[in-house]
Order: sequence, then structure tokens, then C-alpha cells
Amino acid sequence: MTIYVSHCYGGNVENLERAKKITHDLQVNDLENVYICPLLSFSHLGYNEIGYEAEMELCLDLLCLCDKLIVASEISNGVSREIDFAHLVDMEVEYLD
Repeated sequence: MTIYVSHCYGGNVENLERAKKITHDLQVNDLENVYICPLLSFSHLGYNEIGYEAEMELCLDLLCLCDKLIVASEISNGVSREIDFAHLVDMEVEYLD
């Protein structure tokens, strides 16, 4: 299963580091699945470099390839859009504590 790890960002480097640690921990503890986080996948782009809507489109394109969504942070506008999309396509959504 390919699992999308959603985490708020807002240009905050601390959020990027938290997302990296969470994704790392999920992956090393579950080698049966693949964990992917858009913050890490698109870290080569500067924050808002291509614009918020274009960035969200990339995230949703990536989410389309996944089987499950894990919400690993507070629910920001972007995370909310990812959750809404997952529900729209009947994807399982899990919330981490």
C-alpha cells in the first residue's frame, strides 16, 4: 500500500522537520507499505515558488497515486483539501495523535 502522509507546512522549517521525522518513523516501523509525504517529495521547490494553487495540484496529483491518507498534524487549509479529496475518492483517512 502507498500511504500519503499529510502535514501542515506554511513555509515553517520546523513543520518540514516534523513531517520528515514522522514519515521516517512510520516507514522504518512498517516495511510492508510505502510512506510518501509531499513536503519531502517537493522539498526541491521553494515555498510558494510556483504558487499555492499549483503546489496543491501537485499534492493532489500525488495523493491520487496513494491508497490511504494519514493526517500527521493540525488541519491547515492544505491538509483540509487533502482530506476532502480523500473522502471524495473513498480513500481511507487515518489521524495520528
